[in-house]
Amino acid sequence: MKLSKQTILCVDDNKDNLDLITFVFQSEGFEVTACDSLEDCLSHVRQKHFEAIILDNRFGDETSVEVCEEIRAFNPHTPIVFYSGEARQREIDKALNACADAYLVKPIGFDTLSETVNKLIQENQAQM
Repeated sequence: MKLSKQTILCVDDNKDNLDLITFVFQSEGFEVTACDSLEDCLSHVRQKHFEAIILDNRFGDETSVEVCEEIRAFNPHTPIVFYSGEARQREIDKALNACADAYLVKPIGFDTLSETVNKLIQENQAQM
């Protein structure tokens, strides 16, 4: 019986960031779904289970906080990690108050992103 790969959803409006994050997690054996809009993010989350979601915070004039709240309304368990260049404490607090599991400020390294995501996935699976 073949086990399916663990899946991650990565949402960022910067193609280079999406490509890099996809490469990092695919190298670790994850299946990565990458999308560049908040609308696509919600569509994917409603259709498929992911072990973790990585969200950039800024999409033009929009933020991912509302999307995080919307995801939490129907999916309270999947780890959500904000990975963003937005470093203002009030924005970080908004994301964490929307039930994000972590907020990492770019340019923090991909090693830290990977460690954080993997730790949250393990913790989530241990609670199930």
